[in-house]
Amino acid sequence: MITIIDYGVGNLRSVQRAIQRYYLDVIISNEEEQIKRAIGIVLPGVGAFGDAVEELKRNGLFNLLKQIIPTKPTLGICLGMQLLLNESEESPGIEGFGIIPGQVKKLEVTKSIRVPHTGWNRVISIKEPYFSGFAYFNHTYYCDVVDKHIVTAFTLHGIRFGVIFNYGTILAIQFHPEKSKAIGENILKYWVNTLEKRVNST
Repeated sequence: MITIIDYGVGNLRSVQRAIQRYYLDVIISNEEEQIKRAIGIVLPGVGAFGDAVEELKRNGLFNLLKQIIPTKPTLGICLGMQLLLNESEESPGIEGFGIIPGQVKKLEVTKSIRVPHTGWNRVISIKEPYFSGFAYFNHTYYCDVVDKHIVTAFTLHGIRFGVIFNYGTILAIQFHPEKSKAIGENILKYWVNTLEKRVNST
């Protein structure tokens, strides 16, 4: 079973349908037992960093996920990726999970660069060829991680910044795979395959 974390943000059904192309047993839940039993968890999200942290805490999920994510295969999507870091310029004084050392920073507006970064942009893979292609973005903030070696792919929007991280049990992506056609399908298929390999090896 794969559990998509339900804390009141994001279009969870579209994420569920996208993953079910490769693995049928996908549920949406905020129940502790269903999170603990899952072979993998998905942390999605749209909206503000601080609001998401407050919702996670209100639902009793923040401390639970902070403990579980480092030990269980996790897919962080968009805001779900940002929450894995220490903090965000969007919500000063609000701490994220702090699982991936780093800070979420605001993209700068210039004459040629619009913010939010919305629409299709090229993803350039450093390590995995099938992680390259065009993906759909919708964000104002980006993740600046301490360890640049975890960056698997990046994009350019005024600056170069990482949009796919591989960190321990975590695969985190800034764009929306359920909207990103070929590259999104490749990423979801890759993640499901890693789950199945992990299960078969235990």
